[in-house]
Amino acid sequence: MFSDCVRVVCGRESYLALAGDSSLRSECRNGREGHKTEEQGQGKVTILIADDHGILREGLRGLLEEYDDLMIAGEATTGVETIDKVKELEPDILLLDLIMPQMGGVEVLEALAGEKLGTKTIVLTGADDDELLARSIQSGAMGYLLKDAAASQLVDAIRTVAQGGCWLPPSLTEKLFRGMAKKPVGEDSAKLSLLTARETEVFKLLGEAKSNLAIADQLFISEHTVKVHVSRTLEKLGLSTRAEAVKFAIRVGLVEA
Repeated sequence: MFSDCVRVVCGRESYLALAGDSSLRSECRNGREGHKTEEQGQGKVTILIADDHGILREGLRGLLEEYDDLMIAGEATTGVETIDKVKELEPDILLLDLIMPQMGGVEVLEALAGEKLGTKTIVLTGADDDELLARSIQSGAMGYLLKDAAASQLVDAIRTVAQGGCWLPPSLTEKLFRGMAKKPVGEDSAKLSLLTARETEVFKLLGEAKSNLAIADQLFISEHTVKVHVSRTLEKLGLSTRAEAVKFAIRVGLVEA
């Protein structure tokens, strides 16, 4: 699991930090070095692309199909479809967006965690958020990249994770530790654990005092759906008003005062 190793990749240098070991072991490797192609006796790495934006899926397919050792097994446009496709196709790699209809990416990871499948997940998202990064890793993601990453970095991440490694760009390591450090304790922690990944996203934005319309625009969901999430979230947390939600979010460290 990613909790046992954090692989930070910068150019052609990679650093592997092992849990319980304060030393850092560095190894320089080319993204292509040591990778066996199909002609050398190893099959292609099969990939499922899960994203609700058609243009992005087409772009990823076109990019990855340029590499002889990679093959697109299929595509999914919603969280529910992603789970079904992973079970059906059992790809080597799942490229997963975090913000999708029906079910968010973290919820997909949590659902797949109990399936005992061989598929390894790399989160590829535009959500530059400490808590989502930490929750993704804690839920089983073996790699995490933002959508503005270089194409070569994505390809290297796929190959590394397919071979049993973990992948996290240097720019995200500080965010990971910040996100994992923001763990409320006691009763607040117990309450927050009741929220789904989507409800947590909504609650954080609610804690920033954003309106339902603003939350809907940011998460690409309807205002009605936001109202439903807000209502359920307040009920689960035992809160009555949006003002109480803001205070709660500040107290547990989800937002800054």
